[in-house]
Amino acid sequence: MQTTRLTTRLLHATLVAAWVVALAGSLSAQEPAAKVTVLEVAGQVDVMRAGAAVWDPARPGQQLFPGDRIKTGPRSRATLQLSDRTVMRMDKDSFFQVSTGPRKRSPFEFFRGIFYFFHRDKPDEFWIKTPTVSAVIRGTEFVLQVAEADGETVVGVLDGAVAMTNELGALEVQSPNWAVAKPNQLPVATAALAAVYVIQWGFYYPGVAHLDELGLSEEEQAGLADSITAYRSGDLLLALAQYPAGRVPASNADKVFRAALVLAVGRVDEANVLLDALDPAGRGEPAALIGESVRKVIAAVKFQKSPATRAPVLASEWLAESYYRQSQSTLDGALQRAREAAWQAVTVAPEFGFGWARVAELEFSFGQAGHALRSLEQAVQLSPLNPQAIALKGFLLSAQNKYAEAINFFDQAINLDAALGNAWLGRGLCKIRLGRLEEGLQDIQVAATVEPQRAILRSYLGKAFSQTRREYKRAAHELELAKQKDPNDPTAWLYSALLNQQGNRINEAVRDLEHSQQLNDNRALYRSRHLLVQDRAVRGANLANIYRDAGMTDVSVREATRAVNADYSSYSAHLFLANSYYDPRQANLRYESPRVNEYLLANLLAPAEAGTLSSTISQQEYSKLFESDRVGFASSTEYLSTGDWRESAAQFGLLGNVSYSLEAFHRVDAGARVNNDLKSTSLSFQLKQQIT
Repeated sequence: MQTTRLTTRLLHATLVAAWVVALAGSLSAQEPAAKVTVLEVAGQVDVMRAGAAVWDPARPGQQLFPGDRIKTGPRSRATLQLSDRTVMRMDKDSFFQVSTGPRKRSPFEFFRGIFYFFHRDKPDEFWIKTPTVSAVIRGTEFVLQVAEADGETVVGVLDGAVAMTNELGALEVQSPNWAVAKPNQLPVATAALAAVYVIQWGFYYPGVAHLDELGLSEEEQAGLADSITAYRSGDLLLALAQYPAGRVPASNADKVFRAALVLAVGRVDEANVLLDALDPAGRGEPAALIGESVRKVIAAVKFQKSPATRAPVLASEWLAESYYRQSQSTLDGALQRAREAAWQAVTVAPEFGFGWARVAELEFSFGQAGHALRSLEQAVQLSPLNPQAIALKGFLLSAQNKYAEAINFFDQAINLDAALGNAWLGRGLCKIRLGRLEEGLQDIQVAATVEPQRAILRSYLGKAFSQTRREYKRAAHELELAKQKDPNDPTAWLYSALLNQQGNRINEAVRDLEHSQQLNDNRALYRSRHLLVQDRAVRGANLANIYRDAGMTDVSVREATRAVNADYSSYSAHLFLANSYYDPRQANLRYESPRVNEYLLANLLAPAEAGTLSSTISQQEYSKLFESDRVGFASSTEYLSTGDWRESAAQFGLLGNVSYSLEAFHRVDAGARVNNDLKSTSLSFQLKQQIT
C-alpha cells in the first residue's frame, strides 16, 4: 500500500513538473524576448551591449539582445530586422535601444533620429517608446522622427495605422496621415509630407561619375588616393569611408566627387548642397557637367523629371542618361534608348567599370545572356567590388540553374552594400527555388524595405506571400500597394489575377488579367520587345485557364490560340491550348488529336526546371524561381447524380534539373440507354532531365 501511494505521489509530482515546464515553454514561445539582427551597416554604426560603457563598431549579421543600444553617425545608416516580419532602417544620427523584455510587454525605445519601418507581423505585437509618446503598431509601414533636443516625435503612416499615447491622451493615425507629440502636449495631427522626400535617404543610388573625366588635380588625387582606389574598385561605401575626415572640398572636381560619394548612402540633401556650391565660372568644364549627371541620376531614382541639358558627350553623362531614359515611362523605346546610351558610355571610356556593369544589366534585360556575361566580365575586371555587377552575376548563374553558386554571389553583393534591393531579391528568389520559402520571403521583404519606391519589388513580395498558401490577405494587400506605386506596371495585376484564381474569385481574376494584358507593353522599361511577346503569351495562357474555370470554353480556346500565336516557343501557351481542347466527355473527338499534339509540344519546349508539365498545372508566370523543388500530389474528383464520375490524379516532382509526373485518369459514364455506358482508365509518365 505504501509503495502504491509513493508511486502515485511521484507520478503526480512528475505530471505537475511537466505541466510547469510545458507552460513556461508555451509562454516563452508566445512572448519571446526581443532579438535584433543587423542587416546593413553604411558609415559609422556603433553598438553598446547591455551593462557595458563602451561603443563598438557594428557589423552585418550581428545579433543584438534586450538592453543593447545602437546608433548611427553622420552620413551613415543601418538596416535591422526587429522581429519575424519587421525590418527597420535608421537614418544618420539615430539612436535606439532594443526591448528589454517580452516583445508584447516591453517596447523598443527610440531616443533620436529618423526611422523607417516595414512591419509585416501581427497587429498590436510591436510597441515603440520615445521621450514624449508610446505607440502600438496596427499597420505596416510608417516613419518615426525623434528630435534629440526635446524628444518631439513625428509619426508618418504610409500604410496602416499607429496608435499614439502619452499621459495627456491618445490619437490613432491612419495612412496617409501624420501626427506629432510635443513635450507635455496631447498628440495631434500635423501636415502630411511626401513619402518620397521623407525616406529618400534610404534609396539606392548607383555610381555614374567617371573619375578620369572629373579633372582632379595631382595634389587632390594624392590626398584622395585611398578613396579613389576604393571608388575605382566599385565599392562606393568604402570610398566614402576612406574620404579624409574633416576635408572641405575646394575645387569643382572635389565637390562633385564628394557629392557622388555621399549619394551612395542616400544623402541627397548634402549632395545637392555640394552641387549648388560649384563655381559658376567652371560651368562648361567636365566637373560641372558630371555634377549635372549626378543630379540626373537622382531624378531617375526618384522617377522625377530632369531639366533639359545638352546632348551627352562624356561617359558619365551617357551613363546617367541611360538610367534616366529607363526611368521615364513616357519615353518611347525607353529600354532600347537606355541600352544605346550605356553602350555610348563604354565606347567613350572603355575603361569605365560602372559603364560596363550597366551594359551587362541591359543586355540581360534583352535576353542576351551571352553578351551580358562578356560585358560583365569586363565590368568585374575593371571594378571587382561593384555590388551591382556581382548581383548580376548571381542572376546569370540562376538563369543557368546554378542556384547555390548564385546565392554565394548575392551574399557577396549584400556584404558589399546591403542597400541593393536586387541582391536581396535575387537571393530570396533562389532560396524559394530551392524550397526555402520562409527564408526567401524574408529576403524579398528586405528588398522591398531597402528600395521602397520600386513597385516591382512589392509585386514580387506579394507573389512570395501567396506562395505560403496561408498569407492570402497579406499577398493581396502587397499587390494593391504595388498597383498604387506604379499603376502602369502589369506585374502586380498578373499576380493579383493568379491570387484571385486561387481564391476562386474568377470574375476578379479575369478583370485583373485582362488589365494586365492591356499594360503588357509598359514592361518595355525593363524587358525587350522579344521578351514582351513572351510575357503576352504567359498572360494569354493564364487568361485561357481562368476562362476555362469560368466555364467559357470557347473563349478559353480562342485566348490560348492567341497566346500560341504571340509566341510559338512558349511551352505554357501550348500547354493551356492543350487543356482548352480537352473535352472530358469526348463528345467531340476532332479536338483530341490537336490536344495531344499541343501537349507534346509543351513537353518538348519546356525546360526541365519549369515545373511539372501535368495537365493539372494551373499557373504560369514570369519567374521560374517561384517554382521550388518539391514533390507533391494533386487529385480532382467529379461525381454526378446520373452515376457518372471522373477522377484525375498526378504524383509529381521537381528536383534540380529533373522533373517528372505520373498521372492517372479514370472515367465512368453510365450512358443514356442500354449498352451506352463507358469505362476508361489511362496512365501516363513523363520524365525530363536537363543534360547541359
